[in-house]
Amino acid sequence: YCVSKFAAVGYSEGLRARLARDRITVTTVVPGLMRTGSPRNALFKGQHQKEYAWFMLSDSLPGASIAARNAARRIVDGMLRGQAEIVLSLPAQFAVILNAFAPGFFSAIMQLAERVLPGVGPGSTASAPGRESESSLTTSPLTVLSRKAERDYNQI
Repeated sequence: YCVSKFAAVGYSEGLRARLARDRITVTTVVPGLMRTGSPRNALFKGQHQKEYAWFMLSDSLPGASIAARNAARRIVDGMLRGQAEIVLSLPAQFAVILNAFAPGFFSAIMQLAERVLPGVGPGSTASAPGRESESSLTTSPLTVLSRKAERDYNQI
């Protein structure tokens, strides 16, 4: 996942440089988490209830995620202005800045994050959609923004 994202950003930056002489602009969008209502239909492996809970709660936090409509507005505005890069969520903005100024430290933080996220778990390779991974935490008022996005974007 991370490798493909890094490759997509690099490819986009290369295209921007190459096509500039032809007056073609390329905008790289680094979205971070967007509230689209997708967690209920995403597939989770291993400890799927814990993984889903982490994703659902993160998706519902206003500072950690961005509403899809706001993201779309910012993307279109940035493209019309010819911006080279649009970084949408606050955590994504922080990650880009931290990686630029302290790549070693950023790498250490990412390694730590990998350790605290739910692992695959013993003997579990089956995947389950979020809707089959609900818990009292994921159905609590803490997920109201994600539930609204589910309704708004027909994910139910």
